[in-house]
Amino acid sequence: MPTTTTVTRTQRAGIYELVRNHLAGIGDVAIVLENGDYATAERLGIEFAEDVDLLADIGWRPDEERESFELTMLVYDLAELLNRLHDEAERVLAGSQSERCAREEDEASEALLLTGLDACEKVLAAIDERGGDSA
Repeated sequence: MPTTTTVTRTQRAGIYELVRNHLAGIGDVAIVLENGDYATAERLGIEFAEDVDLLADIGWRPDEERESFELTMLVYDLAELLNRLHDEAERVLAGSQSERCAREEDEASEALLLTGLDACEKVLAAIDERGGDSA
């Protein structure tokens, strides 16, 4: 069942950063295919497709003019995606300072990751409160 969960512009910016960071690894699909790891290639393909579905709702540009964004993905798929993005953000934020310093915009990126982490938690909590039903 589709959800009609809405996120704010600030929440969207954080979620967008999480999706953008995940999509940076899209080249991994070719690597795992080359290594014959078809199960991982399939999992990554599904994850990247979910990222694209979410971008269809929140927009492809870094800055969108809307104040709110309706997430229309199926509740189960949205929850799975947000849990994955949340877990990835926690891993990145827990990484060593030297890993994070590799990025030129480290502080801004970290702030967006934290915003995305918070947005995932809030949307997941809203889904849980509804018991997985649409709003």
